[in-house]
Amino acid sequence: KGIATRNPKRMKLLTTDPLLNKIASDYHHHESDHQLVDYLHKTLAETSQSANYLIEKAKAGTSKAIYPQHAFGKQMKMVADLILGGSETVIYYVSLPGFDTHAGQNNQQNRLLGVYSNAIEAFAKDLKDAGMWNDTLVMTFSEFGRRVKQNASQGTDHGTANVVMLAGGSLKRKGILNEPIDLGTLDDGDLIHKVDFRQVYATILQNWLGTDPEIVLGRKFGSLDFV
Repeated sequence: KGIATRNPKRMKLLTTDPLLNKIASDYHHHESDHQLVDYLHKTLAETSQSANYLIEKAKAGTSKAIYPQHAFGKQMKMVADLILGGSETVIYYVSLPGFDTHAGQNNQQNRLLGVYSNAIEAFAKDLKDAGMWNDTLVMTFSEFGRRVKQNASQGTDHGTANVVMLAGGSLKRKGILNEPIDLGTLDDGDLIHKVDFRQVYATILQNWLGTDPEIVLGRKFGSLDFV
């Protein structure tokens, strides 16, 4: 089950409320006519247990790299602490907002990519020093692409194709994995993608996570050879 939290300590504080603790500790299975109550009790109990687990693993982490003191850097440090602390979590998801650059794109992109690269550099150093980089795969993606042509506000509007960046110690191929985009051949001003993003997901699901990608994606997609 997925847990969404920006800070394990704050999550733990939320579960120390006396009333919530009593409800969680008094959880017992109810009959089928109280399924909703049963679900809420169980979720609360599991959240309390998860908070304790995250705190324990984060404390056990031996993160030594110096991370940037911005929100994204702190997120990456938290992930490193959990990994190095022995957490059994397989997938971590963090986000860096601000790339919806409809105006003043150049300065904003430069700043955000600096934030991203500094945090990822610290994270990679941490895991390399601990001998765990070969067991790690970092995938960076965006939820939308950008148009090619700059708009009147020195930014770009929503487009189609985008870039996926992969980092880790066990990549079989390095560099650009697909043929370069042809800027002279566009689809109504949009880039024409060369790789279906679901091929990337299918590859990671099958070759990295050991999962049947068809079950997740709903149909078969050809895999790539980066892992």
